[in-house]
Amino acid sequence: MLMIKYAFEMTIADRIRQLRANHAMTQEDLAAKSGLGVTTIQRAERGGRPSADTIASLAAAFDLQSSDLTNPPPEVDGQPYLPLKVVETGRQLLHLLLASDTLDFGFAELTDLTLAELVDRLQGWCAGYDRRRAPAGAVAQVTSEIAGTELLKELSTAGLSVTGATMTVTAYEVDDDCGIGQPVLFGQYDYVSAVVRVGTPAEFIDRAYVMESLGKWENAGSEVVWPKQPASESTEAWIVGSDDQG
Repeated sequence: MLMIKYAFEMTIADRIRQLRANHAMTQEDLAAKSGLGVTTIQRAERGGRPSADTIASLAAAFDLQSSDLTNPPPEVDGQPYLPLKVVETGRQLLHLLLASDTLDFGFAELTDLTLAELVDRLQGWCAGYDRRRAPAGAVAQVTSEIAGTELLKELSTAGLSVTGATMTVTAYEVDDDCGIGQPVLFGQYDYVSAVVRVGTPAEFIDRAYVMESLGKWENAGSEVVWPKQPASESTEAWIVGSDDQG
């Protein structure tokens, strides 16, 4: 069973949200700096097609060229990764967690203990929720959403950005006699992992290199992007039991 490689295209809406989070700006801040209306910013971030003038104004607000918004950012390396989106509200974050079975949490390098304490609080908050531990009832859910939003605001005020996404993982039940014998596949099951990252003004995290966190007999789902490899490089495909089952 070979893993399938998928392409991912970052939209203009994704790029605007990423840049705004990277600069710790609210939609109102961006509107003031670009000279555009807040509704124009909101429409662009929802996926509406901005005009050339709007793109130019937004790019100028970030000290960029228009092409920096309309063209996808270049690949940093050839590692497979999970694309992440900015998380701005407690409802977004809670929805992400409640759709998942496990939590994969990480953060950029920190040199300030005060920031580390904020990140630690967020990690603890996230660890309290998954699909098995959903708030019971509307009041409990809204209370959780409000608490999450307030915590995200604290991180944003401190210059930290939060991004996340879900990833499906297929786990294979294999008996390989501790790596000595011939692997035998007994079964498989899927689970969903919530991937959450905290970035800094110097390092906005728009992708997570999740392959390193998977076990020997686990495969990531189609959400993971496999960048095109140079023709001169050989790509090692992940194979699960296809040659060992006879």
